[in-house]
Amino acid sequence: MVRAGLTRSAVQRARDALVAQGQYPSIDAIRIALGNTGSKTTIHRYLKELEEEEGTSLTRAASLSDAIQDLVARLAARLHEEAQALVDHQAAALATQRQHAQTEIAKLTAELATLQAQLMAAATALSCEQDAHAETRLALHQRDLDVERLTQQVRDQMARHAEQETFRQSLEEKLVHARNALDHFRTAAREQREQEARRHEQQVQQLQAELRQANQMAIVKQNEITQLNKDNARLIAEAGATVRQLREQQALGERQQTALAQAQVDVARGEAEREALRTTLDSQAEEFARTREAHASLTAERTHFAAQLDAQQLLLSEYRTRLGIEGAPATNRQISHEKDTPS
Repeated sequence: MVRAGLTRSAVQRARDALVAQGQYPSIDAIRIALGNTGSKTTIHRYLKELEEEEGTSLTRAASLSDAIQDLVARLAARLHEEAQALVDHQAAALATQRQHAQTEIAKLTAELATLQAQLMAAATALSCEQDAHAETRLALHQRDLDVERLTQQVRDQMARHAEQETFRQSLEEKLVHARNALDHFRTAAREQREQEARRHEQQVQQLQAELRQANQMAIVKQNEITQLNKDNARLIAEAGATVRQLREQQALGERQQTALAQAQVDVARGEAEREALRTTLDSQAEEFARTREAHASLTAERTHFAAQLDAQQLLLSEYRTRLGIEGAPATNRQISHEKDTPS
């Protein structure tokens, strides 16, 4: 059945245009020129009618019967339809394969973008961990300096405490010597007074004549006793001042002991904080090692996916090459068949 819109004049114009362009007016070429409209059988029939009208097939019609010509025409149309069906089937299969390949490429591209994003996130996390590691190392160095400073302060406090202890012991020794000297002076003065008193009693009766001289000597002795009493009072005052200084030094020593204990507590706290910082640094070093291993794993996975992408691209290239190679024989077969088809 002739399709609506396809006329013999249109087929004739398409044939004449192809001949004018220097191309062979095959059925497929005429159908393409007509915009892929009309069946090949109809086009072939119109071409046959035009050839009969133009008288170009008189020699062939004289040698062949009408039945053979009709059979050949039907066979040609059937071969064209089967070839076209085969080409359409192969084109559909290749289009399906191309679509699958494009889908796989899109999937691999999305996976590659995801892996690149993960790699960038891992690189950012690694940079943050490196910055935190550097800050922790700086803090540890500062803590070490603080601990060393506190240790030096403790040493200085201990040295000052040793000096104060030596000074206190010296003051105690001086106080003991002062007390011994005071006791010795009191004993000597008492013995001297007793001796003077006994001597005076013995000499009262014998030295009546020397009473004035004895009185004068007694006055002199009394002055000496007064001076001795003054010296004794001065020594007592010095001893009291020495005792006060000793008590002040003892209070200072107690304060220094308290400061030393506090410094030791600070040193212990600094040591604990240093150990905590070392533990944190070790933990961060382990986390940094794990991050580096994760980065290496991501790099390996990225290399693996890149290899898969290259393989998929190679497979796509092979598909495209196969499409180009498999399409050529069908075209050649069509041209060969069209050359054998009576025109």
